[in-house]
Amino acid sequence: MTTALATLSKQEITLTDTQTAVMAEMSREEERRAFQFMPPRIKLPTGGLDVFVAGDGETLKPGFEAIVAVSQMARAYWPTKNASNVPPFCSSPDGAVGWVNLAADKEQVKAAASAPIRHLGLMNLESGHAGPFDCDRCPLSGWGSALDGGRGQACKTLRRLLLLVDGWTTPAVMTLPPTSCKAWDLYASSRARTPGQAYFTVRTRFDLERKTNAGGTAYSVVKLTVGSSLTDEEAAAVLSIRAQYSELVRSLEIEAAEFADFEA
Repeated sequence: MTTALATLSKQEITLTDTQTAVMAEMSREEERRAFQFMPPRIKLPTGGLDVFVAGDGETLKPGFEAIVAVSQMARAYWPTKNASNVPPFCSSPDGAVGWVNLAADKEQVKAAASAPIRHLGLMNLESGHAGPFDCDRCPLSGWGSALDGGRGQACKTLRRLLLLVDGWTTPAVMTLPPTSCKAWDLYASSRARTPGQAYFTVRTRFDLERKTNAGGTAYSVVKLTVGSSLTDEEAAAVLSIRAQYSELVRSLEIEAAEFADFEA
């Protein structure tokens, strides 16, 4: 646990002498270069389940609190309706520049080629040109480009949040699907109205709201509530963590397991 994370922990953690020694060893400069830290990922449940799910199989009950240290817009395009266990054909971790998956399987390439609007990168696959592609100018990010001919976007917009969950010793990443992006944008915007305040200067309570789409499929959207404000010491610690982890959040590849979308 870094000094900044220790400052933000609301829970008293009692460690044995050996555990204390291990943490001190992990804090050494040499050990920080032992591996590339990959934060655990938290996602919203599918099928209307009532718990948040972490990548390691752990679950979080609704009502947990966390500090959202970093928020990043992202994009991902699947040319098929079912994105389960398939990496996106094109993705943009920063929401601005997209990169084609050169390892896309034949079925996905075929689906992209037969889509109502073809991805500009299709013509460059054989040459091994992955990008970059300007997301703002890409026709697949425009409204009305949805695969089903609806008013939505074929390339989905996502939100990736770096969470400092109370009681956890490392940050985690939560990816919000399109159905929950509006809830987050409204919440973050409301925090920005007050001078000196932002989404990262408070603890946020995470709940789930159950919904059903036009096809009868149950799904959940995130519900966000303002918790306690941070002290000056805690806010300073969050600023330190933002500086340390912002680039990581903006560079993490988007995985199929993060995406769950049941828009009407």
